[in-house]
Parts: sequence; C-alpha cells; structure tokens
Amino acid sequence: MTNREQRPPFFGGDMVPGSGQRQLTIDDVTNQGRYLLNDFIHERLQSDGIENVPGMEVLQEPGTPRGPPMEHIREIGRAIRFIGDDLDKDQKLQDLVSKVPPEAERQVILNVAANIFEDGIFNWGRVVALFYFAYKVCVKALDRIPLVRAIINLIVEFMREHVVRWIIERGGWEAIREYFGSSKAQIGAVFGLGLLAIGGVFIYKKCL
Repeated sequence: MTNREQRPPFFGGDMVPGSGQRQLTIDDVTNQGRYLLNDFIHERLQSDGIENVPGMEVLQEPGTPRGPPMEHIREIGRAIRFIGDDLDKDQKLQDLVSKVPPEAERQVILNVAANIFEDGIFNWGRVVALFYFAYKVCVKALDRIPLVRAIINLIVEFMREHVVRWIIERGGWEAIREYFGSSKAQIGAVFGLGLLAIGGVFIYKKCL
C-alpha cells in the first residue's frame, strides 16, 4: 500500500467483508481526529509549562461529538506526542511556524496546511505536523478562546476534506500505534518525509 492518498475501498458506514464490523465513516474519523487534536493541544500546553491551561472542554463548543471510542486511545495519543516532540527539534520549522499569526486570514491557514501535503504524499509524520501547526498557532491566542476554537475548527475542516480518507484507508487512527510499533527505521522514514515537505514548502509568504 502506498503513502499516496487513495479512495478507500469501503467507507461511509458499509460493513467490512468478513469482519462483522462497520467500517468507520468520514464523520467518525473526523470527530475522533478533533478529539485527538484537542488532546494534543491540551497536553502540549501542559508540557510546555503554559500557565492557566484551558480544559479540553473549553477548546471546543459544548456538545461537540468525539466519534466512536478508540480502543487504544492512550497509545494513539502517545504516538502523536512522540512525533510532536521530534518536530520540536527542527529549528527551521520553529522559525517558519512562528511567522503565522492566529489572526491570519482563513485562506492563509488553509494554504499552510495544504503545503504540508503539497507533493501528494501522506504519512503519519505529516498528519501530526498538521496538529503541531495548529498548536503553534493556537498557543498565541489563549486569551481569545473563540479564536482558538475557530483555528481548531479550520484544521478539522481541512482534515475532513483532505486527510481523513487516507486515515480510513490505513485502518483509522489505531493504525498510527501499529505503525510506530514496527521498527525504528520506519519511524525515521516518517519523520524524513514529513520534515522534508515542511522544510521545503512551509513558507508563510507563499500563503499570502
């Protein structure tokens, strides 16, 4: 199976042949992604020593669905944080992300998100880079929670339109746990591709 985005053979609530289980829908995986993104932002705020960290329930509107339960949610969250911690080591990335203000126009943020996948290659490193970008923008607006929510909603919207089908094809968010349990060489490959894409095209002036 390639890393390129392809329409999964079964999605939208169909039964997976031979499994007796319902295939996750786009809404399911999008809502799970929203929860994981909020969890990532909340955990990073705490680990970065930010004062007065808002609770996860504050980062989203009341009643926001979180999708079907994920069996290994702790392991999924740990894998996402692992990638995020590695992205911290790239100073060029830090410099570029710092140039995007939370007040940036909607299309600017969407263009930056799109640039992460500009060459059409999808992998878990790039998916988490999207989370990382959202965090770095949101952390500048913690005194304006409605703006934080708007940024999160925008990233979730982008995920739904451009990333979720790839995640479904891989087997859902659970697949990130299995992928990182395979080998250090594969982990390195994820970072190599993800950072290459960001380092090459993540330039704020291109998004204006």
